[in-house]
Amino acid sequence: ACAHLGFAQPFGMGGWMPLPYVEMNAYGKATGRLSTPWEHETVRAMSEAYVAGLVEGRDLLSIPPVERG
Repeated sequence: ACAHLGFAQPFGMGGWMPLPYVEMNAYGKATGRLSTPWEHETVRAMSEAYVAGLVEGRDLLSIPPVERG
């Protein structure tokens, strides 16, 4: 679902925010791909993790995910 819907939404000047429930609900109704609350929560959690990774990636001292133990 994220590939079609997008992983996050642009916000402000160069910022990102997780997908809003309104967008996910509209997408689910239009396509039938998100039909249960569990699917909405899962997509939202994935979007929040994606945005957190974008924010963390701006920190030059951040440890890359592949190097975390």
